[in-house]
Amino acid sequence: MDTVRFIKSFSKGQITIPKEFRKAIGVRDNFWLKLTIKSGKIVAEPVEREKDKKAYSQKLMTIKGKWFSLNEFREARKAVEKKLDKLHGQNPA
Repeated sequence: MDTVRFIKSFSKGQITIPKEFRKAIGVRDNFWLKLTIKSGKIVAEPVEREKDKKAYSQKLMTIKGKWFSLNEFREARKAVEKKLDKLHGQNPA
């Protein structure tokens, strides 16, 4: 793929993957990525989703690495929602 985009991260390094990139690799909403560092670059690979939810859950549990805690997830979500509210003028502070 020859598409290049520059994106800015949110707090705690969160990024949004552009729609054309998601479409190019065949992922929809609510997907998982496997991140690795190779030669100083971040490589993101989609984790194929199983049709069977139980099999998918079991596959996710085999992933090695650090998971977000529930509190980290909630704090990250609050930060993103606050930024979105600000962007849409709902919270001018």
